[in-house]
Amino acid sequence: MKRTTVFKTAAVLGVASLALAACGGSSDTAETEPAASEPAAEAPAEEAPAEEAPAEEAPAEEAPAAAGVPLYLVDGNTGNALGEKLPAGTLDGVKGTIPGAENTQDFKDALLSVDPELIDFAYAPESYDAVVLAALAAAKAKSDAGVDMAKQMVSITNGTEICNDYAGCLALLEEGKEIDYNGRSGAVNFWDAGDPTSASIGVYQFGPDNTLLPEVTYLAGEIVPEGEANPIDGKPQEGAGDGVFKIGTFLPVTGNLAFLGPPEVAGVKLAIKDIEAAGGIPGFDKIVLEEGDSGDTSTETGKQTVKRLLPLGIDILVGAASSGSTLSVLDQVTNAGVMMISPANTSPELTTAPDRGLYWRTAPSDVLQGAFVGTLVLQDGYTKVAIMSLQDSYGDGLNANVTKAVTEGGGEVVANVVYDPKATDFAADVAKIKAAGPEAVVLIGFDESAQIIQEMVKQGIGPNVG
Repeated sequence: MKRTTVFKTAAVLGVASLALAACGGSSDTAETEPAASEPAAEAPAEEAPAEEAPAEEAPAEEAPAAAGVPLYLVDGNTGNALGEKLPAGTLDGVKGTIPGAENTQDFKDALLSVDPELIDFAYAPESYDAVVLAALAAAKAKSDAGVDMAKQMVSITNGTEICNDYAGCLALLEEGKEIDYNGRSGAVNFWDAGDPTSASIGVYQFGPDNTLLPEVTYLAGEIVPEGEANPIDGKPQEGAGDGVFKIGTFLPVTGNLAFLGPPEVAGVKLAIKDIEAAGGIPGFDKIVLEEGDSGDTSTETGKQTVKRLLPLGIDILVGAASSGSTLSVLDQVTNAGVMMISPANTSPELTTAPDRGLYWRTAPSDVLQGAFVGTLVLQDGYTKVAIMSLQDSYGDGLNANVTKAVTEGGGEVVANVVYDPKATDFAADVAKIKAAGPEAVVLIGFDESAQIIQEMVKQGIGPNVG
């Protein structure tokens, strides 16, 4: 049985410090889900009586704590793909966070049937839900025009009848019921600006072999909507009303988030498979998938992909993973009338970015993740915190919210280093972190994180250097 603590935060203005409580992972996640130890502040209350406490403080089965300066990661770099690039033991005890609810084993097995080579499942649930939500919106609107589908996105996630899969939700829609889709990523509950108003964050931990441990701690949160949503307007996209529901993907096959591409693509393909198994989308002859590579913002790959996909008459574009990649094409996509749904964008900037009301995301804003990360560090007992983050919309937004949580929680950010992710050497950046003498380091980055962590170990700033 899990304990879930729900926190409320402001979607645009930031968050107050939070008191986190763990929701221990269940045994059915043992094969692939990572782990997090119970918060230090709570452990004594759950141990044996006081006179036995010394013998119970560090039971053998507990996840090991990182030696050296403790390191905390985020969704951009938490995963087994990172561990493969580092010497064994480097990440032992390191914690990280990824938005998302618990993955059931049957869902992971289904994803593996689509792509047997998967080693991570991050954002697969959100990708799956993005496609299912678009299909349900089209079914309710009786239209695949982006403006028509967008007008249904709030209603199909905030109705009175809870449903958990496409077939069940479609049956309720056909009965005239107002549905509340709670999918593989949990309850979405969109508000007008396209953001979820509730989400879960998983707290993960690496083991001695640099892979994620077999349990996970989940923390639930609510985001209070603030700011002005863009009105839904614009023309129907090219290809609307042709009887074909055409899905385009804008996911990272290459670039610094390429490790997220396989589970996201698998989530899209599994959703299409399940929709077709349920009879498809009423009024549409078939579903067509057009795959595309978002790359990253260091290349023109994403812009070229969008330029290729739009003339094909896509009805929705699933992606990107990178907030920066989305922002680089948002005008182009939404001005064409196409609805865009990201499974992994977390930058707060996207909440109110000009989008004609056609941009949605199934992952929560980093207002929530930043609050959890900052408070997790404080709860683990570290008050002098250094932050190192890549310079882009994702890094800036998450940095700001981690900083806010640490400072409002009574801690101090002793160093805040923003680095160029395209750099070939991070020695000077790491040296600034080391000079500040932090008790813990939060690293907000992507693929380049492996190189940064190696430099941290080289300079003796951790993790696992003692």
